Amino acid sequence: MPSEPYIAKTVENAPDAIASHVRWKIALLLAARMREPLSERATRSIQHPEEDAIRKWLLSERTLHLRGTPEYQAALDLHTAFHGHMLAIANLINAGDFEEAERLINSPDHFEKPSIALANAIMALDSTPADRPAPQRIDTADLRKTA
Repeated sequence: MPSEPYIAKTVENAPDAIASHVRWKIALLLAARMREPLSERATRSIQHPEEDAIRKWLLSERTLHLRGTPEYQAALDLHTAFHGHMLAIANLINAGDFEEAERLINSPDHFEKPSIALANAIMALDSTPADRPAPQRIDTADLRKTA
């Protein structure tokens, strides 16, 4: 009997995004402790942040009202950066260097601080006023005209 394909839960809001984020930490730690490589699907998800549920939520209509806010840009940037941290750990796990992978997962600077920063950025989106206008870009040519 063929197995059913895994379909990640759709992220619809900031708490869902946090839950997805926490599941990644658990998955990496579990793989390192059980001394097992990550699945091909998990590895691909880490390698391609644009394909994961959090990124899809950030780019969905659900966050359209946040575009242009510093909070939104921070969440996008921190999400991409965090995938870099996860990729370093995934590469170690898949190469069989489980001890080093676990050390990095438990490292405040390599994993914990970036993880907390991303979680805080995601939660900040929940408290960002939807009616706040996006910051206006200032064209330096316009500044020279008025000078």
